[in-house]
Amino acid sequence: MVLGEPDVGKSTFSQYLYRRLCSVGSRVAYLDGDPGQSILGPPCTMTLALAVKGDDAFPPQGKIWRRFTGSTSPRGHMLQILIGAARLIAIARQEGVEAIVYDTTGFVNPVGGGILLKLAKIDLLHPEYLFTIQHDEEMEPLLEPLWRSHRAAIVRIPCSSAAQRIGAPSRRAHRAAQYSRYFSPMNRLQIDWGEAAVFPAPAFQPNRLVAMEDGDGFAIGLGVVEQVNPESCEVTILTPLGSLKDVNALHLGDVAVDLESFQDWQLRFVS
Repeated sequence: MVLGEPDVGKSTFSQYLYRRLCSVGSRVAYLDGDPGQSILGPPCTMTLALAVKGDDAFPPQGKIWRRFTGSTSPRGHMLQILIGAARLIAIARQEGVEAIVYDTTGFVNPVGGGILLKLAKIDLLHPEYLFTIQHDEEMEPLLEPLWRSHRAAIVRIPCSSAAQRIGAPSRRAHRAAQYSRYFSPMNRLQIDWGEAAVFPAPAFQPNRLVAMEDGDGFAIGLGVVEQVNPESCEVTILTPLGSLKDVNALHLGDVAVDLESFQDWQLRFVS
């Protein structure tokens, strides 16, 4: 598990660690666990990708699984993050993976529960190694009790001088690029929600992000609500999926996306 504040180089180091593990012949999986700055999938998702044996290329070329978090931020969605990580790591273990590199979010601020979220992840997932990247000693409130408890081996890494603060505008631009890449091309699917399982409730509205999930709760694809007809209980969704084959349920997120600019925003007071 790779920990640290935003912009300290967690993803760069995680990819380096992944390649090194692949190069020594291990069966490796990469867990892209940051739904706000996702690398392996669209925003609002966590993606597990398996390496192909003998190939250390990144991104991994093997099988993938995704969990929908419903938001780009862990704030207010910590349970979704924890459950998503646990379900994805369980899949990796079922696949016989020998090593999993978990690139986590940069949410470590004690205000708002960042430290508690990281402690919960560690308690739930039992990582063997914690790689922590720090500017100074900002992670020590988390690391000190973990070191004393011997729950995991801790590897402290100083932040590289090459690490750059990218700021909120660049983060928004990255998400927009990920949405643009994912939603090209787009298809229209019309769904009768009166006959569908909808989580947490069928509160459809234009631009709202929605996941199409399989029977195990993994995301088959994402879509954006285009039109809603409350009288007929029909909703039109724009999505890369060509059909609803294997879709077991719809899962509405707390984020809206404009599919012209690919900018997103957090919805308020949604079900």
